[in-house]
Amino acid sequence: MKHLILLTFSFIVFGAACKSTETRSNMENRPAIPEPQTIAQAIEADPERDESYSWIDEDRYNDVWTIVDEFPSAVNGLRDLQLRISKTVVNNPSEDCDKLDGERVLYRFIVNENGIISKMNNYIQEPNECAELIEITIRATQFTPGKVNGAPVSTVFGLPVKF
Repeated sequence: MKHLILLTFSFIVFGAACKSTETRSNMENRPAIPEPQTIAQAIEADPERDESYSWIDEDRYNDVWTIVDEFPSAVNGLRDLQLRISKTVVNNPSEDCDKLDGERVLYRFIVNENGIISKMNNYIQEPNECAELIEITIRATQFTPGKVNGAPVSTVFGLPVKF
């Protein structure tokens, strides 16, 4: 009897699994993977995006990519970067970190062809010592560069930090 119940349960689970694979939507209905795109191409496609790149010099718009084949990644992993950011906040007893408690701050920066961070923006209105310490922590991180057709390129990278 015990085996009969187990066998029946197995058929039910197996049947449900098969049914769910039969009803999956066709791959053709999935959105296309976007092609690599520079800032200039992104703005050309949507001129309203121009303001979101105002922190980058316009003469770099053709050299900095927003969509790449391979995105940059932290050499020691994002988990290591998160831990170092947390330590920076915990070890900074200033009121500036307390002011940002619960806030989410987006740090946007360019990872160049060598994996080094150049231009950075953190979207904080008022100067904040804690945010500046986080920026130093991020800048000290080595990245692998983004790639287009196998070649390293400068890439815009966004890192949200919740305080």
